[in-house]
Amino acid sequence: MARVTVYTVPNCLDCGAVKNLLEQAGIPYREVDISKIPDSREALSLLSGLRSMPQVFVDGRFIGQVAEVRHMIQTGQLQAMLARAPDRSGPKRPRPG
Repeated sequence: MARVTVYTVPNCLDCGAVKNLLEQAGIPYREVDISKIPDSREALSLLSGLRSMPQVFVDGRFIGQVAEVRHMIQTGQLQAMLARAPDRSGPKRPRPG
């Protein structure tokens, strides 16, 4: 399954909203608090074109903020994107038969 990463800052209502959307949809994610990482806002703005938080990425590709994530979940686009992604759990070992 693809990896969802949510970049956040403390006391951000939209950050909480996007995390709630993902949790309600049963989509696992990794949260990164950028306030603890020097120059991270600048680095993210180069990838997304935005400086505001939250920023949501799937396998390193920016997919949007709260409105975009909400729309993608409601239409099933995010779930489909995650289902199509390659399995990242590692190689499968054959079971002895």
